[in-house]
Amino acid sequence: MAVTARSQIELMSGQKAADRFEPHVRWLNSLTERGMSVENLSQAEVDAYHRRALRSLLQFVYETNEYYKQRIDITGLTPEEASNPALFAQLPFLTKEDLRNDPRCIICSPDLAHIHTSTGTTGGKPIFIGHTLNDLYRLDTAPRYPSLMQNTRNTVVGNALPYEMSSSGLSFHRVFQYMQDCCVLPVGKGGAYSQPDKALECMLAWDMQTLVIAPSYAVTLAEHAQKLGMDLHRDFNLQHLFLTGEGASPALRERIERIWSTPVTTWYGSLEVGLIGIECLEHQGYHLAEGHNYTEIVHPVTGEPQAPGIVGEVVLTTLMRDGMPIIRYKTGDLGCIEDGPCPCGCRLRRLQLRGRMGDQLALNSGNFSPLYLEQQLLQIGGTGNWYQFIVENGELSILVEASDSSVDRAELLTEIKLRIEASIQQSCDVQVVDYVERDAGKARRVIRL
Repeated sequence: MAVTARSQIELMSGQKAADRFEPHVRWLNSLTERGMSVENLSQAEVDAYHRRALRSLLQFVYETNEYYKQRIDITGLTPEEASNPALFAQLPFLTKEDLRNDPRCIICSPDLAHIHTSTGTTGGKPIFIGHTLNDLYRLDTAPRYPSLMQNTRNTVVGNALPYEMSSSGLSFHRVFQYMQDCCVLPVGKGGAYSQPDKALECMLAWDMQTLVIAPSYAVTLAEHAQKLGMDLHRDFNLQHLFLTGEGASPALRERIERIWSTPVTTWYGSLEVGLIGIECLEHQGYHLAEGHNYTEIVHPVTGEPQAPGIVGEVVLTTLMRDGMPIIRYKTGDLGCIEDGPCPCGCRLRRLQLRGRMGDQLALNSGNFSPLYLEQQLLQIGGTGNWYQFIVENGELSILVEASDSSVDRAELLTEIKLRIEASIQQSCDVQVVDYVERDAGKARRVIRL
């Protein structure tokens, strides 16, 4: 009998992990076979799955990892007892500093197949997260979210995310190639062999229909297309664009929709956890990837659980991972969970993000999310797509480009100044400049002096 790629992966995965997670893989696969997914389940069914998955996860880490075993023992609970959501909150939090100090502390399987590292945009030492083949091609691909994938099956996908060091490029490569039966164009993000001009030529030659890309790079590629004489509306057959890798205000997303002439939705994820949430076309929050993770919202200081609708810190636990599972990880992101129905019909709960705690702009009048200020700025007609917020001693300065040469810069400056000052309740300095510095990497939107 021929040995398939899937069976090879199963043979190479750890037996103890396979025993623990196999019932959940079979259950998730059975949903797919019946034309269903986690998206179709009631919250009671999702809660029951979470209880089963947490029980398996905690028993697995208790048997394979001393670090997690000690953390469970501290509570005086057994893994079975700790899997009860009411008691699960007694487990200690996992923090970025824990992972920076000793990333190997949470390794539960020696069979790591590859390791990714953080991009360094949040500061501090890098964080490393490893995955087994079982993680990558069996556990991570078992939960499906077909409606949120926006009919991308069997399309040609331009993957304009970084493939080196970061997890994003390879993660989306697997999602589209292995789960959506797509042909993937690994055009990267401005690397040595994936310059913007070359990426655009590849996308055009192979009739790309789906694009996954960071917000700032979506604007960069559009600018390069214009220089090459390409018409994004006429020359490309793009059906859907997914944004990820950076935050984007609704105003920036709407601009990208107009630039690329296609619907745009956003993915929320991280190196440590992977996929966390997917936005639908209603743009009313991120539908939680409840097949992959167990999500909590806690008070940022006390750690107490927050009720639905109350903003707190997002805390995540990976349910389907055996290499380096993440348990009660404090993301540093602020948000709240909405239980109400979404007009799109997807039944998964929605997460409303409110920015990252470490990214808040500390002004004399208070703390403000950069995305809040981006929304105020980009809603003003005549502003270009590139800007910088510069913060020094609680004062705010803004550098911004005009959208084109026909814009009256004096009027634009006055309008920006009035709107932003009304938003932050303090004065600010505004300069409309010819060019705001940027590169092929993540946009440097905020500078703290």
